[in-house]
Amino acid sequence: MSKGGRAAVARSRSIDHQLDEERERREKEVQILIIGGPGAGKSTFIKQLRLHYGDQFPPNERRLFHDQILQNVAMGLVHLIEHMERMGLQFETPEVQDLSREFRKKHPRISIVTLIKKFKEENEKAEEICPVTTRAELTKRLSSFDVYNPEVPNVDDMHTLWADPAMQICFEKRNKFETDKLTHSSEYFLLHIGRICSKEYLASVQDILLIRWPTLGVQEHKFMVDGLLYRMIDVAGQRSLRKKWIHFFDEVAAVAFFVNLTAYDEFTEEDPTVNSLQDSLQAFAEISHSQFLDKTDFILFLNKKDLFANKLKTSSIATCFPDYKGPNTVDASLKYIKEQFLQSKPAQKQVYSHATCAIDVPHMKDLLATVVDCIVDINVKRSKNY
Repeated sequence: MSKGGRAAVARSRSIDHQLDEERERREKEVQILIIGGPGAGKSTFIKQLRLHYGDQFPPNERRLFHDQILQNVAMGLVHLIEHMERMGLQFETPEVQDLSREFRKKHPRISIVTLIKKFKEENEKAEEICPVTTRAELTKRLSSFDVYNPEVPNVDDMHTLWADPAMQICFEKRNKFETDKLTHSSEYFLLHIGRICSKEYLASVQDILLIRWPTLGVQEHKFMVDGLLYRMIDVAGQRSLRKKWIHFFDEVAAVAFFVNLTAYDEFTEEDPTVNSLQDSLQAFAEISHSQFLDKTDFILFLNKKDLFANKLKTSSIATCFPDYKGPNTVDASLKYIKEQFLQSKPAQKQVYSHATCAIDVPHMKDLLATVVDCIVDINVKRSKNY
């Protein structure tokens, strides 16, 4: 064999070896893109994965959530202070009234619009200084921005505000708020304010699951399950940041799309004229039709089914879907919403759907086992097609 022939054979063997290594890597690693609007439960899903397949939040890690939980308590208090003004309720003493004003200035409620603006500004500055050329570089950059870094609230101030009779009256009437209702998370943390503000406090699993904290960039999480590395890529769900999603479609084995079922009578903060559930439906339709995800399977999580059931007692999904004429029951309403999503996808697109309660630990343990088996099958099929 000539020298040129031997070189060609060597190159061929090298290419075959690289392909074998790539195939082996793909068989042992699976990338899942986590997508959904604000408050849909993406972060809670990741926490459940960590609880059942990760380190289960050891004590030293639980302490890291303390400041976020205190901030969640503060947001609940400020929320109630705003409702007290609307209801004409006054704090018991001028001193507490002054404290409420100062507390509100220090801990304003989260404005997603403001945070997105800051995030975009940081991203544009970084792009001018050093444009990114790979997805890894983009992930690193988008996960490095810290646009939400609020001051840690004083626990004594929170105790004082919470103990005021007018504050308690407002909280007792929370179910009668016509608009800007208190979230389930805020209710939970306010009801546990004594435990949370104690010196011995250590966050429980339920506390961690109920934290609400905005995801604006890209967060990557890794879990090893039965010898398979799961790389979960959690991307921001706000409308104006969705253009970034396309950068993370490459090598994705499946897309996990989260929907907040209770959003059927709510509106997006970015555009108060847009119904939140309709916005989620539109986002699902757009991404499921993406040519870059033509052969990618989807897992649809219709989340917060427990809160959805409670909400249906006083309102109907006809608020969001005027054509809905069915009974105002959980099963019928859930079936209709599921059908709207499945009808919006391409006919050939495989979508596995689940109605979930992401904060329910036993429920999620069983569901995650099912989802993991599903992802394994998806990955095997994908590896064979590679």
